Order: sequence, then C-alpha cells, then structure tokens
Amino acid sequence: MRALPVVDAAGAVINGVRGDIMAKINCIIYPPTLDFHYLVQRPQQLIKKFAEQNITSLFLNLPGIYERGYRGIDQINPYLYVFHYTEPHPYLQGIRPVVYYSAPAQVNLVQRYHPSLTVFDSVDEPSDEFAAWKPYYYRAVSLADLVICTSQKLYETALNYNPNVYLVPNGCDYDHFARSAGSALPPYDMRKLQGPVIGYIGAIASWCDLELIDRLACIYPNYNFVMIGPLYNVSTVPQRPNLHWLGFKNYEELPDYARCFDVGIIPFKNSSMIDAVNPIKMWEYLAAGMPVVTTAVPEAKKYEGILFYSQDEEAFLTNIQLALRDNSYLRREERLALARQNSWDARAERIIALIEYHLDKKYPQMMSSLLRIPDIKPFREQMVRADGAYGASPYQRLLIKRLSRYGPDRFLPADNYSHTHGYNMGKAKTLPAKTGFSRRQGLYIDGRELRRGSRIEWIIEY
Repeated sequence: MRALPVVDAAGAVINGVRGDIMAKINCIIYPPTLDFHYLVQRPQQLIKKFAEQNITSLFLNLPGIYERGYRGIDQINPYLYVFHYTEPHPYLQGIRPVVYYSAPAQVNLVQRYHPSLTVFDSVDEPSDEFAAWKPYYYRAVSLADLVICTSQKLYETALNYNPNVYLVPNGCDYDHFARSAGSALPPYDMRKLQGPVIGYIGAIASWCDLELIDRLACIYPNYNFVMIGPLYNVSTVPQRPNLHWLGFKNYEELPDYARCFDVGIIPFKNSSMIDAVNPIKMWEYLAAGMPVVTTAVPEAKKYEGILFYSQDEEAFLTNIQLALRDNSYLRREERLALARQNSWDARAERIIALIEYHLDKKYPQMMSSLLRIPDIKPFREQMVRADGAYGASPYQRLLIKRLSRYGPDRFLPADNYSHTHGYNMGKAKTLPAKTGFSRRQGLYIDGRELRRGSRIEWIIEY
C-alpha cells in the first residue's frame, strides 16, 4: 500500500504522512472520451502515470483517426488496458472502481460503473468554444466526490459548488521532450528551412490568433513560422512563403520537431475560456529547453521572467526578438528545471494521494469491493463488415453514412490509415485549396457522436 502525503490546493501536507488507515486504489476507469493514440493529452498522460504506480487503469477508447479493425483489449503495460468496442462490466463484477472523467456530458453516464469515488477533472471553462458543456458542467462539479482543476480560475469557480476541490495544473512528459536536445537529423519537412524557426505545436483552432500569426510572418520575413497540429474548427489559414502548416504529427515525433525550434509560441486570443487555460504546450516547450513567448494567458503570467509573457500584440512582436537572444546555457537549465518540477509524474502522484485521502474519508471501513482488482485478459477479435470483408468497424461504417451529410472535404488524411473518418482521401486527386495543407499532412477533427445519438464533446489539447 502507498503511504503518500495528502496535500491541499496549495500543495501543503495535511496531517503529515498518512498513518495506519490507508486506502488502496483497486482500479481507475476513464470513460470513452478520447482516442488513446491521437493528440496525447492530459487524460492519456495521467492514466499512463497511474498505471506506472501499479494501479490497474482502464482507458475506454473512443476511436478517431487510429481506427482499429478489431474489438478487444490491448495491454499497454502491466497495469494499463485500452478497451476497443468492449464493455468493462464483465471485469468489474463485485468491484467498485474509481471513475476519473473529464467530459462534463458524462455526468450521468459515470454511475453505470458503480464507482467507489467519482473524480471530475475540470480542464476547460464551459464558455466560448466549450459553451455546449454548460448544461452538464456545474452538475459534474457538484456531484463529484473530488474535483481536480487545471487552473486558478477553474479552481475558484468550482469551490462555489463543491468543497472538495484541488488545483492540479497541467504538466509535461519531461523525459519525452527533454530528449529534443539530441543531435539526430531534423524531420524531412524541416531540413530546408533557413534562418530562425518560431514554432507552435497544438490544435489549429478558433482560440488561436491567426491574424497575429499572419502579422508575425509579414513583419519577420526572414524567420520561419512552423505550425504543427490539425485543424479543429477553422477552415482557412493565412498563407505566406515563410509560414509552414505541417499538419498533424504523431506524439512520438514531436520532440524531433521541437528540437528544430528556436522559440515556442502560444498565440492565443483573449477570451473567457483562455483565461481558464493552463497550456500543456507551455510545459512541453520548457521541457525541450526553448524560450517561450505567450500572449496574455493568466496561467502563463505566473512564470513571467522564465518565459516571455506578452500583454498585447506589440509586446508579443518584441518578445520574439528577445526570446531569440535568450539562449544561454543557464537560462536553458532554468527552463528545464521548471519543467522537471511540473512533470506528469508529479501531477499523477498528487492526484493519487488525493484519491486515497478521499477514499479513506468516505470508507473508513474498507469493503471487499474496494479491494478486489479486476482480472483482465487482453484479446482481439477481428471486425467483419456487412459484405463479409474484414477491417472496418461499426463506427467507420457510421461515419461513411454521415459522409454524404458533411461532404468529403470535411475529412483529410492522416498517415496511412485508409478509413480515416470513413473516407479514403489517399485516393483523391485534389484537396480543397483553402486548407493550405499537403495531401498527407492535414486533418480536420470534430466532435464525436456516439452510436446511440448522444453527443459528447471531446477535449482538445492546447
């Protein structure tokens, strides 16, 4: 059993190190919200870290571009299981798991797992682009046994509805991004770039200030502005010779691109939603050792002095120049040290301690249903199409039916997956000119619809 200190919202130890009443987390379930293999974000990172602490962790996959032609259970490591089109209930007989979820619309669905504890991870404010969350958000906060918040604004809001609220910001996979200091060859689409590289990694969405990016490329024609990420809810992007839209890249490739950046930027617009954002990319840039220039994101202002916080557009333009000169060994080590302190390992340990503390409070006398660990056996069963062929899942067939509603230009290709969002764009001779993406780089991503028709908005990494 794990003897971890319990911490409050400010990070202080409560009542010292835990005594003889300690809870063991038998199992953590993350309901279907994201594709485990696509746009690796906070939930995937935390679930992986929970499993590395020897906690059986079930990630119920919501397939996206990495659509598998099979149903079953993949075992990622000794304690982490990813479920594809497979219900966990047969493995939970007589077991009450901890349910950790981050999509507010699942506030009623989580009870079907008979949780011992519900943990709601508040990652975005229900405003602007996420206004659709509002009917569910406050219920999710109110009904959770434990609420985790990624930013100060979300923390202060949640305290009005639930006393068991804790601030646990986003973090970074430090070891993954710190390896960008290596000397490997740059990716093929970066090798011809001459001059400083100003880079962005993340979804290209309505919260990105595309006008600012266009102005940067215009004012600094000798700099390269490299934008890595899929289009989310925008259809046009500015086009300039020194503005490079490289599209979606696998998570494993991101350090190779970060290695090529001289400066990492966070060009977010000012909005109520962005006021509540703790950008993951801020930590990832720092873990790669690069200078960071950000717009007026409140969570970034806390680290003004280590990164370049910009109150307005003119300050942002000036800070680009300052950041390019901020390349000393000591400054790099300062950035790496801050990123190391804010790793996903540290975040997961904190959350585990909080879960155990609240399990102790809720169940002073441990029940057998809280101690039994699921016995999960990995397996795969090939999916069969109606015509008898293999490889296409029911979700793919559903999207193929929806294609006539949205049109083929709604979906663009990713890697070599021929059934990406139900449309084989690899056979297309042309792409919509307005996207500015090359054939194999661009990808639109959209909210998902469950087969029963209930819509669950999914989370986008910032």
